[in-house]
Amino acid sequence: MKVVQLNAVYGVGSTGRIVQDISEALIDQGHESYVFWATQCRRDKNANLIRIGNTADHKVHALLRRLDGKQGWHSKAATRKACRQIAKLCPDVVHLHNLHSNYIHIPELLRFLGEEDIPTLITLHDNWIYTCGCCTYYSYYSCDRWADGCTHCPAVPGYRRKAAAKMYRIKQRLYEGIRHLAVNGVSRWTAEDAGRSMLKSAAHIRYIYNWVDTDIFKPQRNAEQVRKQYTIPAHHKLILGVAQGWSEKKGLNEFLLIARSLVDSATVLLVGQDEGVPSLPNLRCIGFTNDRQALVDLYSAADVFVNPSKAETFGLVTVEAMACGTPVAAFDNSGTGELVAEGCGLLVEDGNTQALADAVKSILNCGKVSYTDKCRRHVCEHYDKERQLQKYIELYEQIAGMATSAEQENG
Repeated sequence: MKVVQLNAVYGVGSTGRIVQDISEALIDQGHESYVFWATQCRRDKNANLIRIGNTADHKVHALLRRLDGKQGWHSKAATRKACRQIAKLCPDVVHLHNLHSNYIHIPELLRFLGEEDIPTLITLHDNWIYTCGCCTYYSYYSCDRWADGCTHCPAVPGYRRKAAAKMYRIKQRLYEGIRHLAVNGVSRWTAEDAGRSMLKSAAHIRYIYNWVDTDIFKPQRNAEQVRKQYTIPAHHKLILGVAQGWSEKKGLNEFLLIARSLVDSATVLLVGQDEGVPSLPNLRCIGFTNDRQALVDLYSAADVFVNPSKAETFGLVTVEAMACGTPVAAFDNSGTGELVAEGCGLLVEDGNTQALADAVKSILNCGKVSYTDKCRRHVCEHYDKERQLQKYIELYEQIAGMATSAEQENG
């Protein structure tokens, strides 16, 4: 079996590592794997890596997108070249991941997949791919217009809304033109929404959870070292948050309330870019890191992990924290609500900031030791790397087999 994956990055970031893991699993089982990437790539001698466009093209795409608001509607020449390369490979399956990083022309790609009748799998790492293309998470806008045309899109200025709705219709028509289309939501919530979206005509809509490498993400006995590194007072509990960057949208206000309510007994550490974090005596932003061991150390040292996100298709950091034996406090929304099992922390009413702060206090009062074994066991049972990767291999075989059966019936 020959599989082609498309993603903005390879080997870096959450989606890049997912693509790499899938590629390695395919190769280990004797299949052929090709990865088309665009903006970042961790070189791998065992992988067949092909770049889409170049840095100049990506910058032009980004500029044009800012001018006309059309993400994924430029880089036509680079996309046509990539499509010709894919056609020469004659893949059994093309697997699409994140396409909204200023490198692909969506209509050209979808039209090619439909005309060539290539079995196609879409993994929904966010919601962008089945909207007009103006938002990655419609939950931020309390919007449900994505289900029936993205009319009056709240994410764009009024004068661009007709164009946004037109992009939606074009994408919908092109998806319908891919006969052997399968959709993988990385949570039940995502898959259910996909079934109400422009992707509802897909032959298969299911969900395969993302995974963590439990040989890497596991409890460490390093709390004293971490606390010393970040000058955590001896009598303070450690509360941890992890994101790309910290803003109101990402839950900064929730952390401010938590820090202020526990100023004498806990320290809040935020891993991620500082996008305007106020100065508080017991709250600090320590910057973003791709160093997995540094994250493992922090997860393991924390007394509680807090995920105040308003929307997550999956919520990888939540699972990583639990894999390291740390309980989670989070809003019961989107994909996050599926991850935190009983005994692994507390879920509270979506958007109830005070309830989230109270949940943190409750977990701290119970003590981390009350949750650690259950957290670890839950992750190993439900988000094991090898088990989830095998589900992808089986799905590829199912999609490829579906196309082969159709050819035999027609032939």
